[in-house]
Amino acid sequence: MARATIWKGWLLALGFLLAGVSPAGLAQARRVLGIAMPTTPPNVVHLPPWIAQEGGMFARYGIEPRIFTFEGGPSALRALLGGRGEVHIAAPGIPPFVSALARGAELRALYSYAMPHPVVMVARPEVRRCEDLRGRKIGTPGGVGAYPEVMARAVLQSCGLSPRDVQYVSIATGARVPALLSGQIDAITMHLDQAYEALDQKRDLRILARLWEVLPRGWYAAYVTTGEIIRTEPQLLQDAVCALIEAQRFIYQNRSRTIDIGVKYTKFSRDVVARTYDEFTRRGLWPVNEALHRDLVESGIETEVRIGTLSAAERPTYDRAVEWGFVRACLTKLGKWTGDPRWY
Repeated sequence: MARATIWKGWLLALGFLLAGVSPAGLAQARRVLGIAMPTTPPNVVHLPPWIAQEGGMFARYGIEPRIFTFEGGPSALRALLGGRGEVHIAAPGIPPFVSALARGAELRALYSYAMPHPVVMVARPEVRRCEDLRGRKIGTPGGVGAYPEVMARAVLQSCGLSPRDVQYVSIATGARVPALLSGQIDAITMHLDQAYEALDQKRDLRILARLWEVLPRGWYAAYVTTGEIIRTEPQLLQDAVCALIEAQRFIYQNRSRTIDIGVKYTKFSRDVVARTYDEFTRRGLWPVNEALHRDLVESGIETEVRIGTLSAAERPTYDRAVEWGFVRACLTKLGKWTGDPRWY
């Protein structure tokens, strides 16, 4: 009887191994994590949740990810705030996040997948400098207040212009490149991978501005959750943050595998994904340590005030915007990366 029991135990353990699940992890295997991402399909900058899925980081923490994609950060945030519990974390840009805070929403940033703005303004060949935008047509997917318009406004401010000096043209998110190529618009802000794709199709287009230079103290995006989820699912959030930190570290250590995953999910060519990856890793775009440093967050919020996303009176405090505890616990477990100025 004892031998039969031992033999059955070995068979059961073998079954777990073949399935990629440890016996200790079975109790966690049903923990579902819903993540709302702000673009469909993702851009290269948005890859960390898919890296954590494909690279096994979520699985190691007993998480079954369900990644939902939306047309814009506001929609991703609404899925978190107004959903039926399917979404635990949203990953919007900072403009809709701080606007929601200003309206009284109980939200907190848990971590970030990029503090610097990873977008550029691309213009037709006749627009050679920022001042040449006067009287031109600028594409604004999502309309006034959406991320592309806010970034366009920042570019205009950098050379003394304002939205009154240009003509906004509302276009669909997926129409950015065709609208620019056809002359329907003269300029538009877009992700770097989209810009590379556009320049491959029309070589005389130009990158007019890089937003990480226009807004050097900006704050691009965050992984965000609600106060209620923090209170009811703290261990799930803790493990999710640790998995995402590990995924963002994986990106720097595994160029080829990251590019493979990027091609699979972004639908860009391998060349576009590789060029974008190389630029972002050279600049240390993806954080690997604390990310949400007080000075970076407060400077990012001040930038939103300066470009008009919210008023000075609506400005949230650092403690109102950020929940630090999960990152602190993860870094205690994982340790900090040091020895390179890119690591933050």
